Amino acid sequence: MHAIGRTITIAALLFASGCRIDTNQPPAATAEGSTGGVATTQAVSVVSVAVASNGLTGESSIADNFDGTPGLIAAPAQPLAGDGAAAFRFFCSAGQLAHDDPLFDPGQPGVSHLHQFFGNTGTNASSNYQSLRTSGGTTCGQSATPFNRSAYWFPAMLDGAGHAIKPHYISVYYKRNSASDPMCSLSSAQHLGQCVDLPNGVRFVFGYNMQTQTAIDPVNFACYPSDDGKVQPPSTATGWFKNIREVVAAGCPVGAELVIAPNAPNCWDGQNVDTPDHRAHMSYATGPWYTGQLFNACPADHPYVVPDMELLIHFTIDASAATWHVSSDEMVPGALPGSTFHVDYWEAWSPAVKAAWHNGCINLHLSCGGASLGDGTAIKGGDVPNGGWPLQQLVAAP
Repeated sequence: MHAIGRTITIAALLFASGCRIDTNQPPAATAEGSTGGVATTQAVSVVSVAVASNGLTGESSIADNFDGTPGLIAAPAQPLAGDGAAAFRFFCSAGQLAHDDPLFDPGQPGVSHLHQFFGNTGTNASSNYQSLRTSGGTTCGQSATPFNRSAYWFPAMLDGAGHAIKPHYISVYYKRNSASDPMCSLSSAQHLGQCVDLPNGVRFVFGYNMQTQTAIDPVNFACYPSDDGKVQPPSTATGWFKNIREVVAAGCPVGAELVIAPNAPNCWDGQNVDTPDHRAHMSYATGPWYTGQLFNACPADHPYVVPDMELLIHFTIDASAATWHVSSDEMVPGALPGSTFHVDYWEAWSPAVKAAWHNGCINLHLSCGGASLGDGTAIKGGDVPNGGWPLQQLVAAP
């Protein structure tokens, strides 16, 4: 009865208010690069401005424009987190492939290197916070009830023979200390920063910096066992690697999984949802580390702790893995396969469901899995589907 009652309560919140139109426009930006099959180190300069935040909540909230009741199901109680940070976890499948980038090439379809999108199924070069919140399905749950219309994209995996390789799934983790944790108070001698919810409409890029051609935010690569456990990595292929070539050279066998693990910055300046380079308003935690914590403290110029976003992007190794690389590698002469990997993110969660997992999972210090919101409900379709995930798809590169 408790789970059913909470489902009705949360579902009622989803459509209790009307859609409010967000008048903020997306920023112009610096292009990441052009297409056409020719490697280039030249970026097209586009005027870019910072986008100020509406307080600590980010952009003005835009309510769901669909009936979310069918998208929530009963879920079992979730365990307490066993470490400093609570967690909210869910799964996504791969979405569209396109030469679009709404951050670096806004309003310019077809000019970016090839990207693999997931999350919002309608993300394109002209997307902004309003369009993401009011249109598109999702690959992170049931598309008819797209609670997570956030846009996530990264350079597409290519096999070197004219094909793009779509991953068979992506697992997403949001982690942060509970708001009541003393370390979330700036008045504490051992404070991480002020813990706040993920701001509405915040967007940023992390990983390899295509503008400066530097790996300031290294991305890890690993060889994992196959989902069914039948293919195991040899001892030489355990641990973390710096690029795809190292994973293959270590002996990651056909049938095992290549996993790419980028981690987003979790410290925010509290003033901007975007900046001209799509990075400066965010920072990794570079302050002191306190016993029992998963993260260092935030630096003084980025004093707000937002949920740390961690991705695990799963591919299955095949016989062509020695020629695998990502599309952005072709823009940096001499780049090792996968070494230019980066991720772009534009937040567009349902405000009610985002508040539910913040309050239920994060602030109750729970370790929520399977898209559970920590209140006896879960996002339908946000867990591993019955029968497991389909294998990755090999498609002709657009």
